[in-house]
Amino acid sequence: MVSSAKDLQLRELKDTVSQLKTMVSEQTKLIKSLRLVINDKASREKTFQEQLDYLIKKLFGSSSERRSDGIPGQQNLFNEVGVEHGPSLLEEETVIRGHTCKKKATHAELFKGLPVKKVVIHLPEDEQICSACGTQVVLIEEEYVRRELEFIPAKCKVIEYYSQNLWLSVL
Repeated sequence: MVSSAKDLQLRELKDTVSQLKTMVSEQTKLIKSLRLVINDKASREKTFQEQLDYLIKKLFGSSSERRSDGIPGQQNLFNEVGVEHGPSLLEEETVIRGHTCKKKATHAELFKGLPVKKVVIHLPEDEQICSACGTQVVLIEEEYVRRELEFIPAKCKVIEYYSQNLWLSVL
């Protein structure tokens, strides 16, 4: 019985070893496939980084500062002009067109040709009577308050607001 128990233990150990070998081989295969995936992802990441660097250079890189070597008629700013071409080139003058600023349009120019609607803000009846003597006050002028541009689709008009300034009439 002792030998059969040892044989049974030995068989179990052999089975365990074979299971472990199978697990190790499966895990090795899994590790290899994962390494392939990682390498593929790394190469794709490298490609994307190169594309990103290229696009950033195209978008933000210097595009107007190209070299003019070998282009006939172009001067190099870093060469000594007097040494290469002699003093006759230094005496020539270059005329540069003057810079002019565009004038900003005034409100009168912007609103020219638009119909104007005048709105007068009248004083209430109780303010048109003098509180001291009770007589009717007289209108002396209209004071400009504000100007609005009212936009009606396919139609514009200017509305000017005036307030009345009253003058006390003493009779």
